[in-house]
Amino acid sequence: MSGSGGARRRSIASLLFAAATAVACSSSVSSDPGVLMAGVTDSEPAVEAAPVSEAAQIQALTERIVAASALAESERGARVTIALLDRETGSRTVAGADDPIETASVVKLFIADDLLFRVGTGEIGLGEGEYDEIAAMLSRSDDSAASDLWSRYGDTAIVDRVVERHGLTATSPPYDGNWWNTVTTASDLLTWYDSVLGGTSGLDERGTATIVGHLLDFEPLGADGYDQRFGLPDALPDAIELGVKQGWMCCVDGSWIHLSTGFFGDGHRYVVAVLSREQVHYDDPARNEWAPWPDTALVDVTGDASAEHARETVTEVVRDAFVGPVH
Repeated sequence: MSGSGGARRRSIASLLFAAATAVACSSSVSSDPGVLMAGVTDSEPAVEAAPVSEAAQIQALTERIVAASALAESERGARVTIALLDRETGSRTVAGADDPIETASVVKLFIADDLLFRVGTGEIGLGEGEYDEIAAMLSRSDDSAASDLWSRYGDTAIVDRVVERHGLTATSPPYDGNWWNTVTTASDLLTWYDSVLGGTSGLDERGTATIVGHLLDFEPLGADGYDQRFGLPDALPDAIELGVKQGWMCCVDGSWIHLSTGFFGDGHRYVVAVLSREQVHYDDPARNEWAPWPDTALVDVTGDASAEHARETVTEVVRDAFVGPVH
């Protein structure tokens, strides 16, 4: 119904960065927090909130993010890190352990970044085919394109160069040379996005526009048919200029790995990284006993129930942190 869609847009706009109005006057996290992030959607807040100090806003948002991370662990059995950067104020909020996690397809950001930087300096040249591969790699997470560019242009050295240029402190190349096993942290992803969006990455104008443009044009389904809408796209469907790079794979120590990263807001003001590890689990106890892990390198997991549950976890975390009431 059209009325419900309008109400949803207003609720997102009115919740996303001064939930502080209610929370600042209380010692607990409010279930009706007010306005959290200015300029996040095309709709104006339905009710103008009273002015709240920046410190109170940050505190309110921190409480919500911490609560959302805790809920994911207690109710979904997932270890989730949620990180937010306000590029205008420079404030960062990280909830959950900021531990290294396998990037899965999020490393495709680093591959594109390194190649486009080297093009800008004249070190390498790329043809139309390589630019097509970059587009496929970023917008629909094409693994074949990533593998081709990775093997042809430096494999693990790509990560080393990106780490050095962006000053990443907890990102390292894959132990086995496979791009998907590169490890990073939520904090490093905030740093990388901030560098690219802020024009301090060393990329030239074309390189920056190429990456940002493909993230804005992300496709609902990955090249392998996997649903890419989990997390930021599902929870913030009306966000202004939402750009996204997702990552997923199974299994690492019996767990699904899902990452939902990106930016939104006027001038790409906000950067978010949500990193989740969730134990593979099926509702059918018998299947939990006999079913093999849904190895994404070997089988089609587009209809896998444990994958769907893990995707929903990431979406619920984003809603709890930035949109819906914290239970």
